[in-house]
Amino acid sequence: MTHAPSSDTSTVLLLGRYRILERLGEARLATVYRAVDERLRRRVLVYILRKDLVGNEQIQQRFSVEANAIAQASNRTLLEVFDSGVINDRPYMITEEVVGQPLRAMLPLSVEHALTYTYQIALAISACKARNLPHPPVSSNNLVSIEDERVKLLDGWFIPPDTGPLDLAYYRAPERAAGQPPGPSSDVYALGMLLYELLSGQRLASGSDPWAVSQSHLTLHVPPLTEVRPSLHLPALDQLLAHALERDPARRCPDVETFAQALNTIIRELATETQRLPSVPPVPVAAQPATDQARAAPASPVFKPAVPLPASELPAPIAPAENRLPLHPLSHTELRRKFAQQSALGWIVLLLLLVIVAGTSYFGASYLMDRFFAIELPRPTLPDLGIQLPGWLPGVDRSEVRIVTAADLNVRNQPGLNTEVIATLPSGTRVRVLEGPVIADNIPWLHVRTNYAGRSIEGWASENFLRPPE
Repeated sequence: MTHAPSSDTSTVLLLGRYRILERLGEARLATVYRAVDERLRRRVLVYILRKDLVGNEQIQQRFSVEANAIAQASNRTLLEVFDSGVINDRPYMITEEVVGQPLRAMLPLSVEHALTYTYQIALAISACKARNLPHPPVSSNNLVSIEDERVKLLDGWFIPPDTGPLDLAYYRAPERAAGQPPGPSSDVYALGMLLYELLSGQRLASGSDPWAVSQSHLTLHVPPLTEVRPSLHLPALDQLLAHALERDPARRCPDVETFAQALNTIIRELATETQRLPSVPPVPVAAQPATDQARAAPASPVFKPAVPLPASELPAPIAPAENRLPLHPLSHTELRRKFAQQSALGWIVLLLLLVIVAGTSYFGASYLMDRFFAIELPRPTLPDLGIQLPGWLPGVDRSEVRIVTAADLNVRNQPGLNTEVIATLPSGTRVRVLEGPVIADNIPWLHVRTNYAGRSIEGWASENFLRPPE
């Protein structure tokens, strides 16, 4: 038997297969439930037109069109639609389950997360625009962070429906506030407002109602990111935001695809950015007289004749034999002392050779036993000699070295996105991995340690923004 969801969700079986588990809330057009598909044994979301909108044919038509658009777009940032239709005059849509927090509750984000999420959303909107399909409205309340460093753009249920128009007004382009129809760059403006919010934790527009917020876009001032978050000195990102948030659509980034390409360029530059050594002028080298060894070396492409030394710097000639001082024979005591010194030196060299041979044999045997027979011999701890030793030697620290690829990587006191940030590391910083990875919030975390800005930093960082040295 077919039922529509009621207040008692524990006994509702929708369409004979979807067991309603809980009511999540109301979205812009629909009431949203979490359910179980008893036929396929999987969790799903059920979007069904809100009761107060039943009878409004225009709204019902919009619900159906948007449901079909999401299904046709087939983008991983949008919900995957499993089924749709009408039940008791109420359109419905069955989608994949989404578990996570809205980005609005996680602000501000790190640079790597803010850029990555905005890029994913831009690609999803660009895919919809390419097929002339609508998409869910851009809002930090409509974006849910999920596993694998990904985000979902959906018609969220995280705010009351009566505050939805106010929420969406924060992203409305100035031309729309002026009564003009939206254009290709209107979504660019919304994405620029979103990116600034994700980075700064603040919404640029202000007002007590949707109309006031929309009007504020006509006189909006966009301060540089460093004014609200001093650690974000990213001129290229400031320039992109200024281009995306131009009030005049003709001066704005023309479309979402162009915005996504520019954003991708910044992401790649930040991921590969390294500190450059200051240029040092070449040191002039004084010319030296040619020697037999130099003449035997390969010829230089540019021949420079040797400059002879002045006579005052030439070595003195060897005196003739008759003019030399006579040699005095060594005494018996001096001969014995010389012999003892040479003998001691010989014994020291012999002992060093024996130690090297024994150590090499032991380390080699230890490596072979460990490598081929999984038998670990006792491993002595080698002293810190200030040199880089091979990692396969017993007693050598095997902890890995990684390099930060993000421009502003957060180091946290524990694994997880909701833990305390104890430090921020710039791109190119070398860190040593102590343990991990540990999975938290569906993200692999590594326990790392480094010295930065004159202090020792130890904590947890996302493995996705650390790479081995080349």
